[in-house]
Amino acid sequence: MQQRPGPRRRPGPPLPTYDYAVPLFEGRTSGDARLKEVVEECRRRLREEPGDAAAVLRLADALAAGGHPREAVQVLNRTGPRLQKAGKLVEAIAVYKKVQELDPKAEVTSSFLSQIELKKILEATARVAAPAGPPAEGPPPAEVAERRQKSERVHALRQRIPLLKDVPPFLFELVLEKICLRTLGPGETLFREGDAGSTLFFVAAGELLVSAKGDTGEPVLLGLLGPGEVVGEISFLSGVPRTATAMARTRVDLLELDRHALSPLVKKHRHVADALSRLFSERVLDGVLARSRLFGRLPRPDRDALARRLKPLGAKAGEALIREGAADAGVYLVKRGAVRITVRRGAKDVALALLTPHDFFGDLATVRSRPRTASVTAVTESELLWLSGPDLLALLAQRPELAVILEEIQLERFARNAERLGKEG
Repeated sequence: MQQRPGPRRRPGPPLPTYDYAVPLFEGRTSGDARLKEVVEECRRRLREEPGDAAAVLRLADALAAGGHPREAVQVLNRTGPRLQKAGKLVEAIAVYKKVQELDPKAEVTSSFLSQIELKKILEATARVAAPAGPPAEGPPPAEVAERRQKSERVHALRQRIPLLKDVPPFLFELVLEKICLRTLGPGETLFREGDAGSTLFFVAAGELLVSAKGDTGEPVLLGLLGPGEVVGEISFLSGVPRTATAMARTRVDLLELDRHALSPLVKKHRHVADALSRLFSERVLDGVLARSRLFGRLPRPDRDALARRLKPLGAKAGEALIREGAADAGVYLVKRGAVRITVRRGAKDVALALLTPHDFFGDLATVRSRPRTASVTAVTESELLWLSGPDLLALLAQRPELAVILEEIQLERFARNAERLGKEG
Protein backbone atom coordinates (compact mmCIF):
# COMPACT_ATOMS: atom_id res chain seq x y z
CA MET A 1 0.00 0.00 0.00
CA GLN A 2 1.24 3.44 -0.86
CA GLN A 3 2.17 5.85 1.92
CA ARG A 4 -0.87 7.61 3.27
CA PRO A 5 -0.97 11.26 2.15
CA GLY A 6 -1.34 14.12 4.59
CA PRO A 7 -4.55 14.36 6.56
CA ARG A 8 -7.67 14.91 4.57
CA ARG A 9 -10.41 17.12 5.97
CA ARG A 10 -13.76 15.43 6.10
CA PRO A 11 -16.52 17.78 4.94
CA GLY A 12 -18.90 18.86 7.69
CA PRO A 13 -22.68 18.60 7.61
CA PRO A 14 -24.50 20.80 5.11
CA LEU A 15 -25.38 24.24 6.40
CA PRO A 16 -29.05 25.18 6.76
CA THR A 17 -30.83 26.69 3.78
CA TYR A 18 -31.36 30.44 4.00
CA ASP A 19 -33.29 33.05 2.09
CA TYR A 20 -32.74 32.87 -1.63
CA ALA A 21 -34.22 34.43 -4.73
CA VAL A 22 -37.15 32.46 -6.12
CA PRO A 23 -37.41 32.54 -9.92
CA LEU A 24 -40.90 33.68 -10.77
CA PHE A 25 -43.15 31.38 -12.83
CA GLU A 26 -40.26 29.19 -13.94
CA GLY A 27 -41.62 26.15 -15.75
CA ARG A 28 -45.23 27.33 -15.50
CA THR A 29 -47.81 26.54 -18.14
CA SER A 30 -49.88 29.06 -20.06
CA GLY A 31 -52.74 28.45 -17.60
CA ASP A 32 -51.00 30.84 -15.22
CA ALA A 33 -50.99 33.68 -17.70
CA ARG A 34 -53.67 35.58 -15.79
CA LEU A 35 -51.71 35.37 -12.53
CA LYS A 36 -48.67 36.65 -14.34
CA GLU A 37 -50.64 39.62 -15.63
CA VAL A 38 -51.83 40.41 -12.08
CA VAL A 39 -48.28 40.24 -10.75
CA GLU A 40 -46.97 42.54 -13.47
CA GLU A 41 -49.80 45.01 -12.92
CA CYS A 42 -49.26 45.11 -9.15
CA ARG A 43 -45.51 45.53 -9.55
CA ARG A 44 -46.12 48.46 -11.88
CA ARG A 45 -48.49 50.09 -9.35
CA LEU A 46 -45.94 49.60 -6.56
CA ARG A 47 -43.19 51.18 -8.64
CA GLU A 48 -45.42 54.24 -8.99
CA GLU A 49 -46.65 54.17 -5.37
CA PRO A 50 -44.52 51.99 -3.01
CA GLY A 51 -47.02 52.51 -0.18
CA ASP A 52 -50.02 51.08 -2.06
CA ALA A 53 -51.19 48.52 0.50
CA ALA A 54 -53.96 47.16 -1.72
CA ALA A 55 -51.46 46.47 -4.51
CA VAL A 56 -48.99 44.68 -2.25
CA LEU A 57 -51.72 42.51 -0.73
CA ARG A 58 -53.02 41.60 -4.17
CA LEU A 59 -49.46 40.91 -5.36
CA ALA A 60 -48.88 38.62 -2.39
CA ASP A 61 -52.05 36.67 -3.10
CA ALA A 62 -51.08 36.27 -6.75
CA LEU A 63 -47.56 35.12 -5.94
CA ALA A 64 -48.86 32.62 -3.40
CA ALA A 65 -51.46 31.30 -5.83
CA GLY A 66 -48.74 30.96 -8.44
CA GLY A 67 -46.69 28.70 -6.19
CA HIS A 68 -44.32 31.32 -4.78
CA PRO A 69 -45.46 31.98 -1.18
CA ARG A 70 -41.88 32.62 -0.05
CA GLU A 71 -41.46 35.54 -2.43
CA ALA A 72 -44.90 36.81 -1.44
CA VAL A 73 -43.83 36.90 2.20
CA GLN A 74 -40.59 38.66 1.34
CA VAL A 75 -42.52 41.38 -0.50
CA LEU A 76 -44.88 41.82 2.45
CA ASN A 77 -42.02 41.95 4.96
CA ARG A 78 -40.40 44.77 2.98
CA THR A 79 -43.63 46.77 2.67
CA GLY A 80 -44.96 46.48 6.23
CA PRO A 81 -42.25 48.62 7.89
CA ARG A 82 -42.61 51.23 5.13
CA LEU A 83 -46.34 51.58 5.83
CA GLN A 84 -45.75 51.64 9.58
CA LYS A 85 -43.14 54.37 9.28
CA ALA A 86 -45.55 56.43 7.17
CA GLY A 87 -48.14 56.20 9.95
CA LYS A 88 -50.50 53.96 7.94
CA LEU A 89 -51.05 51.59 10.86
CA VAL A 90 -54.28 50.01 9.58
CA GLU A 91 -52.60 49.11 6.30
CA ALA A 92 -49.48 47.88 8.13
CA ILE A 93 -51.61 45.61 10.33
CA ALA A 94 -53.26 44.14 7.23
CA VAL A 95 -49.85 43.45 5.67
CA TYR A 96 -48.43 41.90 8.85
CA LYS A 97 -51.50 39.69 9.25
CA LYS A 98 -51.08 38.51 5.68
CA VAL A 99 -47.50 37.55 6.59
CA GLN A 100 -48.83 35.48 9.49
CA GLU A 101 -51.34 33.84 7.18
CA LEU A 102 -48.76 32.87 4.55
CA ASP A 103 -45.86 32.15 6.90
CA PRO A 104 -47.32 31.03 10.26
CA LYS A 105 -44.09 29.29 11.33
CA ALA A 106 -41.91 32.25 10.30
CA GLU A 107 -39.84 30.13 7.93
CA VAL A 108 -38.72 33.31 6.20
CA THR A 109 -36.32 35.02 8.61
CA SER A 110 -37.75 38.53 8.35
CA SER A 111 -41.22 37.27 9.34
CA PHE A 112 -40.06 37.32 12.98
CA LEU A 113 -39.74 41.09 12.70
CA SER A 114 -43.20 41.38 11.19
CA GLN A 115 -44.67 39.37 14.07
CA ILE A 116 -42.95 41.57 16.63
CA GLU A 117 -44.11 44.80 14.94
CA LEU A 118 -47.68 43.53 14.61
CA LYS A 119 -47.71 42.71 18.31
CA LYS A 120 -46.42 46.19 19.17
CA ILE A 121 -49.04 47.93 17.03
CA LEU A 122 -51.90 45.84 18.42
CA GLU A 123 -50.77 46.38 22.02
CA ALA A 124 -50.45 50.14 21.46
CA THR A 125 -53.90 50.24 19.87
CA ALA A 126 -55.39 48.29 22.79
CA ARG A 127 -53.87 50.70 25.32
CA VAL A 128 -55.33 53.71 23.51
CA ALA A 129 -58.74 52.08 23.21
CA ALA A 130 -58.86 50.86 26.82
CA PRO A 131 -61.59 52.60 28.89
CA ALA A 132 -60.61 54.75 31.84
CA GLY A 133 -60.71 52.96 35.17
CA PRO A 134 -58.48 51.05 37.55
CA PRO A 135 -55.25 49.80 35.99
CA ALA A 136 -55.37 46.33 34.51
CA GLU A 137 -53.77 43.57 36.46
CA GLY A 138 -50.22 42.94 35.34
CA PRO A 139 -47.45 40.58 36.35
CA PRO A 140 -46.51 40.61 40.04
CA PRO A 141 -43.77 43.09 41.07
CA ALA A 142 -41.29 40.24 41.75
CA GLU A 143 -41.73 38.91 38.20
CA VAL A 144 -41.27 42.38 36.74
CA ALA A 145 -38.10 42.89 38.80
CA GLU A 146 -36.72 39.52 37.73
CA ARG A 147 -37.42 40.27 34.08
CA ARG A 148 -35.71 43.65 34.37
CA GLN A 149 -32.71 42.09 36.11
CA LYS A 150 -32.44 39.39 33.46
CA SER A 151 -32.65 41.94 30.66
CA GLU A 152 -29.92 44.07 32.23
CA ARG A 153 -27.64 41.07 32.74
CA VAL A 154 -28.11 39.73 29.23
CA HIS A 155 -27.62 43.09 27.53
CA ALA A 156 -24.49 43.74 29.63
CA LEU A 157 -22.96 40.43 28.53
CA ARG A 158 -24.20 40.36 24.97
CA GLN A 159 -21.15 41.84 23.25
CA ARG A 160 -18.83 39.50 25.15
CA ILE A 161 -20.57 36.25 24.18
CA PRO A 162 -20.35 35.18 20.51
CA LEU A 163 -23.63 33.24 20.59
CA LEU A 164 -25.60 36.21 21.91
CA LYS A 165 -23.69 38.76 19.86
CA ASP A 166 -24.58 36.94 16.64
CA VAL A 167 -28.32 36.87 17.30
CA PRO A 168 -29.95 39.51 15.04
CA PRO A 169 -31.43 42.46 16.99
CA PHE A 170 -35.01 41.76 15.96
CA LEU A 171 -34.74 38.19 17.32
CA PHE A 172 -32.86 39.01 20.47
CA GLU A 173 -35.96 39.84 22.51
CA LEU A 174 -37.41 36.45 21.59
CA VAL A 175 -34.27 34.73 22.85
CA LEU A 176 -34.32 36.87 26.00
CA GLU A 177 -37.76 35.49 26.88
CA LYS A 178 -36.32 31.97 26.89
CA ILE A 179 -33.34 32.76 29.14
CA CYS A 180 -33.59 31.91 32.86
CA LEU A 181 -31.49 33.29 35.73
CA ARG A 182 -29.72 30.86 38.05
CA THR A 183 -27.41 31.34 41.04
CA LEU A 184 -24.97 28.89 42.68
CA GLY A 185 -23.22 29.23 46.02
CA PRO A 186 -19.50 28.42 46.46
CA GLY A 187 -18.91 24.68 46.12
CA GLU A 188 -22.30 23.94 44.53
CA THR A 189 -22.31 21.71 41.45
CA LEU A 190 -24.01 22.91 38.27
CA PHE A 191 -23.85 19.47 36.61
CA ARG A 192 -21.69 16.34 36.74
CA GLU A 193 -19.90 14.40 34.03
CA GLY A 194 -22.33 11.82 32.63
CA ASP A 195 -25.51 13.73 33.54
CA ALA A 196 -28.17 14.22 30.90
CA GLY A 197 -28.64 17.83 29.88
CA SER A 198 -29.78 20.04 27.03
CA THR A 199 -29.17 23.51 28.46
CA LEU A 200 -26.42 26.01 27.84
CA PHE A 201 -25.11 28.38 30.53
CA PHE A 202 -23.50 31.82 30.26
CA VAL A 203 -21.50 32.98 33.26
CA ALA A 204 -22.76 36.42 34.30
CA ALA A 205 -20.67 36.79 37.48
CA GLY A 206 -18.33 34.65 39.54
CA GLU A 207 -16.16 31.67 38.55
CA LEU A 208 -16.86 28.07 37.56
CA LEU A 209 -14.37 25.20 37.80
CA VAL A 210 -14.76 22.75 34.91
CA SER A 211 -13.10 19.32 35.16
CA ALA A 212 -13.33 15.84 33.65
CA LYS A 213 -11.90 12.41 34.29
CA GLY A 214 -8.54 11.89 32.60
CA ASP A 215 -7.11 8.69 31.16
CA THR A 216 -5.89 7.65 34.63
CA GLY A 217 -9.32 8.19 36.18
CA GLU A 218 -8.20 11.26 38.09
CA PRO A 219 -10.00 14.58 37.50
CA VAL A 220 -8.37 16.93 35.01
CA LEU A 221 -9.01 20.67 35.24
CA LEU A 222 -10.31 21.82 31.88
CA GLY A 223 -10.71 25.47 32.75
CA LEU A 224 -11.73 28.23 35.13
CA LEU A 225 -14.62 30.12 33.54
CA GLY A 226 -15.50 33.72 34.32
CA PRO A 227 -18.03 36.34 33.18
CA GLY A 228 -18.93 36.09 29.49
CA GLU A 229 -17.84 32.47 29.09
CA VAL A 230 -20.02 29.52 28.12
CA VAL A 231 -20.40 26.06 29.66
CA GLY A 232 -22.51 23.03 28.74
CA GLU A 233 -22.27 23.67 25.01
CA ILE A 234 -21.26 20.13 23.97
CA SER A 235 -24.36 18.45 25.44
CA PHE A 236 -26.47 21.41 24.30
CA LEU A 237 -25.35 21.00 20.69
CA SER A 238 -24.91 17.24 20.37
CA GLY A 239 -27.42 15.78 22.83
CA VAL A 240 -24.77 13.57 24.48
CA PRO A 241 -24.48 13.36 28.31
CA ARG A 242 -22.41 16.03 30.04
CA THR A 243 -18.74 15.58 29.17
CA ALA A 244 -17.43 17.41 32.24
CA THR A 245 -18.30 18.51 35.77
CA ALA A 246 -18.96 22.20 36.50
CA MET A 247 -18.71 23.48 40.07
CA ALA A 248 -18.94 27.00 41.48
CA ARG A 249 -15.63 28.29 42.85
CA THR A 250 -17.33 31.44 44.12
CA ARG A 251 -20.92 32.61 44.08
CA VAL A 252 -21.93 32.35 40.41
CA ASP A 253 -24.76 34.04 38.52
CA LEU A 254 -25.73 32.20 35.35
CA LEU A 255 -27.98 32.72 32.34
CA GLU A 256 -29.57 29.42 31.29
CA LEU A 257 -30.81 28.77 27.75
CA ASP A 258 -32.59 25.60 26.65
CA ARG A 259 -31.75 23.97 23.32
CA HIS A 260 -35.34 24.24 22.06
CA ALA A 261 -35.23 28.04 22.39
CA LEU A 262 -32.20 28.40 20.15
CA SER A 263 -32.76 25.64 17.57
CA PRO A 264 -35.10 27.74 15.36
CA LEU A 265 -32.44 30.46 15.16
CA VAL A 266 -29.74 27.96 14.22
CA LYS A 267 -31.88 26.72 11.34
CA LYS A 268 -32.54 30.20 9.99
CA HIS A 269 -29.40 32.23 10.68
CA ARG A 270 -25.98 31.40 9.30
CA HIS A 271 -24.15 33.65 11.79
CA VAL A 272 -25.65 31.84 14.77
CA ALA A 273 -25.03 28.41 13.23
CA ASP A 274 -21.42 29.31 12.46
CA ALA A 275 -20.83 30.66 15.97
CA LEU A 276 -22.20 27.47 17.50
CA SER A 277 -20.11 25.33 15.17
CA ARG A 278 -16.93 27.20 16.04
CA LEU A 279 -17.64 27.01 19.77
CA PHE A 280 -18.42 23.30 19.58
CA SER A 281 -15.26 22.48 17.62
CA GLU A 282 -13.03 24.55 19.89
CA ARG A 283 -14.39 23.07 23.12
CA VAL A 284 -14.34 19.46 21.90
CA LEU A 285 -10.80 19.90 20.62
CA ASP A 286 -9.59 21.52 23.85
CA GLY A 287 -11.24 18.75 25.85
CA VAL A 288 -9.34 16.09 23.91
CA LEU A 289 -6.04 17.91 24.42
CA ALA A 290 -6.68 18.64 28.10
CA ARG A 291 -7.33 14.96 28.86
CA SER A 292 -4.31 13.71 26.94
CA ARG A 293 -1.55 12.43 29.22
CA LEU A 294 0.99 14.32 27.12
CA PHE A 295 -0.70 17.46 25.81
CA GLY A 296 -2.82 17.94 28.93
CA ARG A 297 0.29 19.25 30.70
CA LEU A 298 0.20 22.36 28.54
CA PRO A 299 -1.45 25.50 29.93
CA ARG A 300 -4.65 26.62 28.19
CA PRO A 301 -3.04 29.30 25.93
CA ASP A 302 -0.49 26.74 24.68
CA ARG A 303 -3.23 24.19 24.05
CA ASP A 304 -5.10 26.79 22.02
CA ALA A 305 -1.96 27.44 19.96
CA LEU A 306 -1.42 23.69 19.47
CA ALA A 307 -5.04 23.22 18.41
CA ARG A 308 -4.47 25.57 15.50
CA ARG A 309 -1.68 23.28 14.24
CA LEU A 310 -3.76 20.09 14.33
CA LYS A 311 -5.38 18.73 11.18
CA PRO A 312 -8.61 16.70 11.37
CA LEU A 313 -8.63 13.24 9.81
CA GLY A 314 -11.52 10.83 9.34
CA ALA A 315 -11.19 7.05 9.07
CA LYS A 316 -13.71 4.30 8.35
CA ALA A 317 -13.74 1.02 10.24
CA GLY A 318 -10.99 -1.24 8.87
CA GLU A 319 -9.05 1.60 7.25
CA ALA A 320 -5.27 1.52 7.67
CA LEU A 321 -3.82 4.68 9.17
CA ILE A 322 -0.17 3.63 9.45
CA ARG A 323 1.73 0.73 7.83
CA GLU A 324 4.61 -0.92 9.63
CA GLY A 325 7.87 0.03 7.93
CA ALA A 326 6.49 3.19 6.28
CA ALA A 327 8.75 6.25 6.30
CA ASP A 328 6.12 8.93 6.97
CA ALA A 329 6.10 11.06 10.13
CA GLY A 330 3.60 12.77 12.37
CA VAL A 331 1.71 11.97 15.56
CA TYR A 332 -2.00 11.14 15.75
CA LEU A 333 -4.40 11.89 18.61
CA VAL A 334 -7.66 9.92 18.83
CA LYS A 335 -10.61 12.29 19.04
CA ARG A 336 -13.43 9.78 18.56
CA GLY A 337 -13.59 6.05 17.94
CA ALA A 338 -10.90 3.39 18.46
CA VAL A 339 -7.79 2.15 16.65
CA ARG A 340 -5.74 -1.06 17.01
CA ILE A 341 -1.93 -1.25 17.08
CA THR A 342 -0.44 -4.43 15.54
CA VAL A 343 3.00 -5.76 14.55
CA ARG A 344 3.82 -8.49 12.10
CA ARG A 345 5.40 -11.64 13.56
CA GLY A 346 5.94 -14.34 11.02
CA ALA A 347 2.70 -15.04 9.22
CA LYS A 348 0.37 -13.30 11.66
CA ASP A 349 -0.39 -9.89 13.11
CA VAL A 350 -0.04 -9.50 16.88
CA ALA A 351 -2.31 -6.93 18.56
CA LEU A 352 -0.41 -4.72 21.00
CA ALA A 353 -2.98 -2.18 22.10
CA LEU A 354 -6.44 -0.71 21.53
CA LEU A 355 -6.38 3.09 21.66
CA THR A 356 -9.43 5.20 22.43
CA PRO A 357 -10.11 8.96 22.75
CA HIS A 358 -7.25 11.06 24.15
CA ASP A 359 -4.63 8.37 23.29
CA PHE A 360 -1.91 9.18 20.76
CA PHE A 361 0.38 7.17 18.48
CA GLY A 362 3.06 7.63 15.85
CA ASP A 363 5.33 9.55 18.19
CA LEU A 364 8.22 7.05 18.36
CA ALA A 365 9.00 6.99 14.65
CA THR A 366 8.51 10.75 14.45
CA VAL A 367 10.84 11.65 17.32
CA ARG A 368 13.56 9.13 16.39
CA SER A 369 13.30 9.63 12.61
CA ARG A 370 12.80 5.91 12.01
CA PRO A 371 10.33 3.89 9.93
CA ARG A 372 7.01 3.08 11.55
CA THR A 373 7.40 0.27 14.10
CA ALA A 374 3.79 -0.94 13.95
CA SER A 375 0.61 -0.79 11.91
CA VAL A 376 -2.46 1.12 13.04
CA THR A 377 -5.99 0.32 11.84
CA ALA A 378 -9.30 1.96 12.70
CA VAL A 379 -11.56 -0.47 14.56
CA THR A 380 -14.62 1.77 14.33
CA GLU A 381 -15.41 4.89 12.35
CA SER A 382 -13.01 7.34 13.93
CA GLU A 383 -11.93 10.96 14.04
CA LEU A 384 -8.29 11.78 14.63
CA LEU A 385 -6.09 14.84 14.92
CA TRP A 386 -2.75 14.86 13.13
CA LEU A 387 0.31 16.89 14.11
CA SER A 388 3.22 17.05 11.68
CA GLY A 389 6.66 15.80 12.65
CA PRO A 390 8.30 19.25 12.56
CA ASP A 391 5.50 20.70 14.71
CA LEU A 392 5.88 17.94 17.30
CA LEU A 393 9.66 18.34 17.45
CA ALA A 394 9.32 22.11 17.79
CA LEU A 395 6.84 21.67 20.65
CA LEU A 396 9.16 19.26 22.49
CA ALA A 397 12.06 21.71 22.04
CA GLN A 398 9.99 24.57 23.46
CA ARG A 399 8.63 22.43 26.30
CA PRO A 400 11.38 20.09 27.55
CA GLU A 401 9.10 18.79 30.32
CA LEU A 402 6.90 17.25 27.61
CA ALA A 403 9.90 15.41 26.19
CA VAL A 404 10.47 13.83 29.62
CA ILE A 405 6.81 12.76 29.89
CA LEU A 406 6.86 11.37 26.36
CA GLU A 407 9.95 9.31 27.11
CA GLU A 408 8.24 7.86 30.21
CA ILE A 409 5.20 6.92 28.13
CA GLN A 410 7.37 5.30 25.46
CA LEU A 411 9.25 3.22 28.06
CA GLU A 412 5.96 2.01 29.54
CA ARG A 413 4.76 1.01 26.08
CA PHE A 414 8.04 -0.76 25.34
CA ALA A 415 7.73 -2.86 28.52
CA ARG A 416 4.06 -3.65 27.87
CA ASN A 417 4.71 -4.60 24.23
CA ALA A 418 7.68 -6.79 25.15
CA GLU A 419 5.51 -8.68 27.63
CA ARG A 420 2.75 -9.14 25.03
CA LEU A 421 5.17 -10.36 22.37
CA GLY A 422 6.81 -12.68 24.88
CA LYS A 423 3.48 -14.37 25.49
CA GLU A 424 2.93 -14.74 21.75
CA GLY A 425 6.42 -16.24 21.30
